[in-house]
Amino acid sequence: MDCSELRILFAGNPEISVPTLNALASVFNVVGVLTNPDRPAGRGKHLEAPPVKTAALELGLPVLQYERLMRQAREEVSQLQPNLLISFACGHYFGPKFLGLFPLGAINIHPSLLPLYRGCAPIQGALLHGDAITGVSIQRIVAEVDCGDILASQPILLDGTETTETLSATASRISAELIVPTLERLCAGDMVEHPQDNDTASFSGMLSKQDGIIDWTRNAREIHAQVRALYPWPKASTTYKGVPLIISAVDGPVSEAGREAEQEPQVPGTVVRLDKKRGLAIACGDGLLFVRRLQLSMKKELDSQSFVNGNPGIIGSILGT
Repeated sequence: MDCSELRILFAGNPEISVPTLNALASVFNVVGVLTNPDRPAGRGKHLEAPPVKTAALELGLPVLQYERLMRQAREEVSQLQPNLLISFACGHYFGPKFLGLFPLGAINIHPSLLPLYRGCAPIQGALLHGDAITGVSIQRIVAEVDCGDILASQPILLDGTETTETLSATASRISAELIVPTLERLCAGDMVEHPQDNDTASFSGMLSKQDGIIDWTRNAREIHAQVRALYPWPKASTTYKGVPLIISAVDGPVSEAGREAEQEPQVPGTVVRLDKKRGLAIACGDGLLFVRRLQLSMKKELDSQSFVNGNPGIIGSILGT
């Protein structure tokens, strides 16, 4: 078929999916955008539009917002006469009745190398496990979440310093670059689709604030990965004198975490010293983790030197007690 015949409904919500929408709209006919309703945000709880809605309005595209994809949603979507659904970080479950609205089927963009890290937190999953490589996959949407055939994928090499924030930006850029040639091959009939190997599949589900609590008895590499994977949300945290303390940035790549240790064994969580180049040295289960940025509850985030200037008693203290 000719790509000019495509009538795409794009479904997405957060910032990560905006470049893909822009890329699609620059080449293909996007007939509408499906996203979540505006949500209360900030201290004033004013309604805030999803980033995808803002981008869609700037492009002059119709926007449809629903909590759930019930009968009214299906009727309003069908009026746009789409023939292909493309989803990226949408958050909606697409049931068989909804998917039946698209003669050419439905495609999802997923920021992992499927079948690894199926689920809603694939970027965090790759970082938490200390992977050296992750990527972006474009797959068919089927009844089972993230289990459809793979149309295209592109790896992303990791150096061990990425956070969820920075890796999301990389995955966002690559997704936007990958989707257009993928659809062009699909239209040309050149696409070879590959089924996923369910035997090697893994799952990375929704995170909670509890996942951010640091256990200093774990090894330094695991905590290094935790800090990076949980930034910017929910952020890794501990306590100092009973007050919540966010650990927002650590030093160096994960491969170097824990390589340095004190000659005398230290209780895990002990703030051993301040290294002016690397940050606060904190004892873990197997060595030292160097922390570069911290934030006490109700205070602003500080670099390690500034934090020690205002809280000199932290040197020698034991965090998390």
